[in-house]
Amino acid sequence: MITATQWQGQDILKLTQTQWLKILQDETMTDNNILQIIGFVYKQPNCTSTASDIADYFHVHCNQITAWNRVFSKKLYATLLLEAPVDRDGERRYWNVVFDGIPEKPKDEHGHFYWKLRPELVKAWKKYLEKKNAQVK
Repeated sequence: MITATQWQGQDILKLTQTQWLKILQDETMTDNNILQIIGFVYKQPNCTSTASDIADYFHVHCNQITAWNRVFSKKLYATLLLEAPVDRDGERRYWNVVFDGIPEKPKDEHGHFYWKLRPELVKAWKKYLEKKNAQVK
């Protein structure tokens, strides 16, 4: 039986910083919703948050946050011609493209799973912001 924590540490796509940066800059791949989610989580301690905390910040239900994440992740899998992993119920897992969990502490005090930005995405986001800020000047 697969537990939620067994999904942590899986990185099916194994995207590099350079690949993530290209994706972030590609307006056909990203939309404002996913960019805002990434930006919010990037600013949190250890680039970690929960869907509920993200939802509170954007004044939407946490299901909306997971939906925006899923839409983006599905688009990535389709573009790369890969399939998302399947859980024990036969459902595809999309949440862990952008995020990973934290094995040593998978949930917060409210029972919500932690979402941590992937390390290569964190590096790419920093470069993305630098390039964006340079264009503004």
